[in-house]
Amino acid sequence: MKKVCVLLCFLFSISLFYPSSLRAESSQQLVAIGDSIPYGYNLTTENISPPGDAFPYLIGKQENLEVTNLSIPGLTSKEMLFAIRENELFRETIKEADYVVLYIGGNDLLNLLKKHKGIQGVKMDEIAYVVRNLLYNVYSIAVELDQLTEGEILVYNLYNPYPAEGEDLEQPLELINNQYSSLIELLSHFTSIKLVDAYHAFKGHPEYIIPGDVHPSREGQRVLAEIGWKQMQKE
Repeated sequence: MKKVCVLLCFLFSISLFYPSSLRAESSQQLVAIGDSIPYGYNLTTENISPPGDAFPYLIGKQENLEVTNLSIPGLTSKEMLFAIRENELFRETIKEADYVVLYIGGNDLLNLLKKHKGIQGVKMDEIAYVVRNLLYNVYSIAVELDQLTEGEILVYNLYNPYPAEGEDLEQPLELINNQYSSLIELLSHFTSIKLVDAYHAFKGHPEYIIPGDVHPSREGQRVLAEIGWKQMQKE
């Protein structure tokens, strides 16, 4: 509970201490929500505010959109759901969005790997528990977003943050993403939610990740922007 309170205090403070929007001539708005990936973490050494090279801003430049980035490094899917349901900054900003970009869930899995210091120590029932909760949270987030906004909602699936692990991580992550993708595909028949496939875009491209890190490099951020933009063009 203490962590959630700190989170909400931070959510309130971001609108006071630094601008999270980049304005364009267009009146259309893109709102980015999620964790450190759409935030653009480690693209700069300071990490004080989302940098302009983060993929939501690159999409905004391509489409001439005003971008508001509410992403928070370290956020889990459970915390994301709580913020969307309870935080007025999130809710009011999303209501005005023409596009909502969501990347969430990586920390749910990374926290499990960190706990066991790698994939080898993780038990199957632990993975199943995390994945079940992740899928439930993503479903609930999608429903909340669809009720909040009439804008288009783009949901990214999860790329492999540890490509050097090889098949030990690639196989379970592919299975997880298959379920993740199936969920979004099902929702797309009833809502304006569409899937953006980050997993296959990053597969076989370790250069898309900052060396010694789990976050996208500038090239990786450009790829995330490109696949998001292409999905927008389909609509």
